Amino acid sequence: MPVVTALRATRRGGVALHVDDEYVCVVSESLVARWRLFKGRELDASDVAAIRAASSAERVMADAYHLLGHRARSREELRRRLLAKDHDEHAVGCALEKLSADGFLDDAAFARSYAADKRKMGGWGEARIRRGLRELGVTTTDADDALGAHDEGEELERALAVLRRRGAPGQPLDAARRRAFQALQRRGFSSSVTYAAVRLWTEGEPPRPN
Repeated sequence: MPVVTALRATRRGGVALHVDDEYVCVVSESLVARWRLFKGRELDASDVAAIRAASSAERVMADAYHLLGHRARSREELRRRLLAKDHDEHAVGCALEKLSADGFLDDAAFARSYAADKRKMGGWGEARIRRGLRELGVTTTDADDALGAHDEGEELERALAVLRRRGAPGQPLDAARRRAFQALQRRGFSSSVTYAAVRLWTEGEPPRPN
């Protein structure tokens, strides 16, 4: 029967478990206590497999909390980041389910926050926001709910705000229009809004109400 031959402290506060003089995995102090691990303790193959799985689950959750601590993420983005860290796909799936159940993952809330931030801070148009959400794995339904009913007037005002930050259009005017058009298109504003915003910017905007 397999026997624990070493329990060595690691620099990051874990414990390296060795069974029959072979490294198995790094476990936490809580796993050491839960499994009553000590040098000479006998384990069967199913015990070793269960300890390895529990250790994997702990590492996945630790990395997930670390990533979510930096900023909110969609479920799909977090899944990709965890898999990129070479975590087991099954362990990642279990972690995502737990995080969703505990309220740490909510794609609908994430989409609303993302859309509001990109509108306000990034000056993005609806198309670019939708594209960004799609790239992060957010469903069309959640994206639609986050963007709400399309208000072209609000989008025009956001496009104008982007152009106002550029200052007055320079000469030659055709080149200024072209650069402004390209800038708004890159930010994801619709063609109709882009044309209207560039025209107002270059021809003079009507007075805005106080």
